[in-house]
Amino acid sequence: MVRWLDAPTGRDAPANVRAEFVRSLRWIAIIGVVMVTGALWYLSLFGPLTVHMVVATTFGVFLSVLLGCGLFAAGFFSSKSGHDQNVTDATRGSLGLNPDQLPDGLESYRRTAVMTESTVPAALLSAHDTKTGTWGLIHVVEGQLRYRITDPRRAPLDTILSAETRPGIIEPTILHSVEPVGRVSFQVEFWR
Repeated sequence: MVRWLDAPTGRDAPANVRAEFVRSLRWIAIIGVVMVTGALWYLSLFGPLTVHMVVATTFGVFLSVLLGCGLFAAGFFSSKSGHDQNVTDATRGSLGLNPDQLPDGLESYRRTAVMTESTVPAALLSAHDTKTGTWGLIHVVEGQLRYRITDPRRAPLDTILSAETRPGIIEPTILHSVEPVGRVSFQVEFWR
C-alpha cells in the first residue's frame, strides 16, 4: 500500500521532524515579514507609498520569501527522511549492476544468422535495446567483438568478446551496441 503522507511533514513522520519543520516554517514567515517591512521602508525613501504599491510589494516579497525558503526547507527535510536514498538506491544501487548470467526459467526461442564485420546491421553498431522480457546472448564464433552497455541505468561496460570468453549478456530494454574488432563472426541468441 502506498502511503502518501510518508513525507517528513506528513502525519506519519516522527514528531521531532514535524516539530522541526513547523519551527522552520515559523522562522520563514518571520523572515518574510521582516523582508516586506524592509522593502516598504526602502520604497518609502523614493516617494510616497500608494495602496497598490504596498499590496503588490507585500504579496510579492512575502510570497517570494515563503516559496523560496519553503522549498529549500522541504529539500533539507526530505534529505533527512530517507526518501531520497530510496530513489538513489533504485537508480544506482543493485539495479545498476550488469547481470553475469541469464535469470532462471528462460527459454531460447530464436537465433540470428551468423553475422560478420561486413554483414552486421548498422542498427547493432549504435545504441539499441531489446523489448521488455527479451534477453540475449552474443556468441562470438571467430575473432573479436567489442560489446558496450551505454544505458544510464547500468554501470558502463566496454568489453571484448571472443570465442574463448563467456557470451555477452543482453538485458531487456538496456541500451547496448557492438563493434567488430577486425574479422569477426557472431550471432545473437534470444531468450524469454
